[in-house]
Amino acid sequence: MSGFSTPAILLRRIDHGDHDLIITFFSREKGRIPVIAKNAKKSRKRFSGLLEPFTVLELVCRSPRRGGLPVLQEAAMQTPFPAIRDDVLKTLYASYWAELLCGWLEEYRPQAKIYRLLYYALRGLDRNLAAPAEMSIIFQVRFLTLAGLAPRMDGCVACQTPLDRMGSSVFFDLEKGGIVCNGCAAYSGRGRLRISPGTVKQLAWIQENEIRMVQRLRLTGSAVKEGLLAMEAFVPYHLGRVPRSLRVLQQMRRQ
Repeated sequence: MSGFSTPAILLRRIDHGDHDLIITFFSREKGRIPVIAKNAKKSRKRFSGLLEPFTVLELVCRSPRRGGLPVLQEAAMQTPFPAIRDDVLKTLYASYWAELLCGWLEEYRPQAKIYRLLYYALRGLDRNLAAPAEMSIIFQVRFLTLAGLAPRMDGCVACQTPLDRMGSSVFFDLEKGGIVCNGCAAYSGRGRLRISPGTVKQLAWIQENEIRMVQRLRLTGSAVKEGLLAMEAFVPYHLGRVPRSLRVLQQMRRQ
């Protein structure tokens, strides 16, 4: 009976019947992998303490005999990232990233760069290499870049005026996919947000550099506020839905 072995990050798990779990993993070599873990809820020994969100595991799976999902046979811990699950805010940010990827990634289509992005974002969150909000901005900007959805931030997407000549009135236009100047903003739709040129420059720098270079970036308070507002509006707009975990995260931040 055929099967496979691969390291993977656990993105999501849901109950299936009384004893089983259906788990979504993200593997560098295989992309998004849905598997079934039989009797995972019933047996305390088989997968004890392993099948936790955001952990990196070495999986051993076997292919089903007649279609259906691969069956998880064994799992060994590689990287647990325990500090994420010990912190509610970190858990919510990581849950948002995981839900985003679950909705965007195709099954069995390798996305090595996005896998590396998620790994380093989780690592940064676990080790406090950046504040959770800053890491989320970095993750979203880099994800959009790698997914081919990056907003244009070097100048007005409508009239091509360079950012350095746009003055202090700059707007982030969701529909047009980038920034617009004050003049062009008058002709934009409702989906636009005011953003400072300084924040735009920092977001553009994140776009152009790997996460290993930018995860220690320290954003100003205004840049964090504007960056979160822009990314958490732009990502759902272009994915076609607002992730449930993002709604919970935003509600918690308002408290």
